[in-house]
Amino acid sequence: MPGALSGMYKGKENDMNLHHEAKEIARQAFEEAREYGQDATDMVHQICDSHEVAIFYHKAIQFCADQDTSAGEEFLEDSGSIAQFGDSFGQIACRIAFATLYMAAMEELSELESEYA
Repeated sequence: MPGALSGMYKGKENDMNLHHEAKEIARQAFEEAREYGQDATDMVHQICDSHEVAIFYHKAIQFCADQDTSAGEEFLEDSGSIAQFGDSFGQIACRIAFATLYMAAMEELSELESEYA
């Protein structure tokens, strides 16, 4: 059953990378939440926040060039935090990359939780 983000990727190779990363993040968060009694959505946020595309400008810029970041940009626009005064291009790219990965991982987490509900 395709999710809301299933059509957001530009290329087949990149589709597999983002899909695989999001699925792995969701799985890790889900397992840790069950094992340690933590909130899985908080775990997804923490994992995405420390992901290389959320930290390193080069990785974020490349990620944004390779992926359709519409879902991440929309998420940031809705919260009013896509860009802030004084941000560099790299900082904005990191923020967009984080949000795109986060949205994809949250969709995977939702699917995973519905399987175990």
